[in-house]
Amino acid sequence: MDIPYYPEYKPVERTDKPWFDRAFESEPPVISEFTFTNIYAWRKAYQFKVSLLDDLLILSSKSYGSRVFFNPIGKQNPALAIERILGHGGSFVRVPEKTKALFDKNPRVTITADPDNSDYLYLASELIELAGGKFDGKRNLIKKFKSQYPYQYVTFSPENVQESLAVIQNWCLIKGCDTIEGLDNERSAIKEMVAYFSLFGISGAGIRVKDELCAFIFAEKLNGGTLVVHVLKADARMPGLYQVMLNEFLAREARAFTYVNLEQDLGLEGLRKAKRSYQPVAMIQKYRIASKG
Repeated sequence: MDIPYYPEYKPVERTDKPWFDRAFESEPPVISEFTFTNIYAWRKAYQFKVSLLDDLLILSSKSYGSRVFFNPIGKQNPALAIERILGHGGSFVRVPEKTKALFDKNPRVTITADPDNSDYLYLASELIELAGGKFDGKRNLIKKFKSQYPYQYVTFSPENVQESLAVIQNWCLIKGCDTIEGLDNERSAIKEMVAYFSLFGISGAGIRVKDELCAFIFAEKLNGGTLVVHVLKADARMPGLYQVMLNEFLAREARAFTYVNLEQDLGLEGLRKAKRSYQPVAMIQKYRIASKG
């Protein structure tokens, strides 16, 4: 089905991937939300719909209680499209700095920072080498894990990526995915990534200990200089396993990139502490834009 013109919408479908791929190629994204992998995998949780306006893809969501919009996707200047939608009572979320700057002097809108959804950006070389005193803790955890657990690094393909579902099942038993909506949505999104692993073109790997997969990671190219990590899960009962999984993967997959994006912390203190411990070099700030009054 073709994508309809605004103000008509349709649900995001797998067949829309070429549309998004072309739009992202024309204007490489900087925010972690903007891969087709994330958009499709989370489409049910966010109730994503899409339309066309001024040669831009307009992605809308109803997960915030009312329909909101994400930054227009494509090469064209998004200001006119945003103003038109704002005039119809819409509002925008996860807006990157570049678009936000277009409205800094606009008296008709309110701009609000959204720190819980800011992306953590790291130098790929630092996460690979883990050199210097600031990474002493990471190196010690990795050394401890390697001294205690003989392990095997496994590169995923469409033929073996299903193994990762066992890790998710165990993770959800511990975390209580059945009773926490956000975790249940995350589980569903990961299952979509597994089901359409080859379609999305993501890279993935796992760690086996005693022939049992205990950790895995999914990532892909966000733009020419950045690799974005979508999922990193590990058995928390094995200290150092998270660190080994990330380091082993990046040592193989991230050397061609300048940066690694580990996405946002969602305001969760434990996740925030973990991501800060890897010493980000920058935060990719995001904002909300709405009409005044």
